[in-house]
Amino acid sequence: MDDVCIAHTLNEVEAQLVVNVLIESGVSARSDAVDSSSVFGGLSFESGHAVFVPVGSVRKAREVLSHYPHFKDLKHVGGESGPK
Repeated sequence: MDDVCIAHTLNEVEAQLVVNVLIESGVSARSDAVDSSSVFGGLSFESGHAVFVPVGSVRKAREVLSHYPHFKDLKHVGGESGPK
């Protein structure tokens, strides 16, 4: 099954937070962030990361994120009726 980018985050930490929230809610999710835990004490200097979910989970992922005020401002892309 293909994955779809559903959101862009500002940094690696935010991307991981979104992924963790989705996974804890039963939605398979991943980001394109690279773990920097061994570099500079885990501080990330890269900005802008994408969060991906399977095509069939887009609606559920957006519904889950809608319950978190901080994540309502994420730039949503892709989805069942949007571009991949």
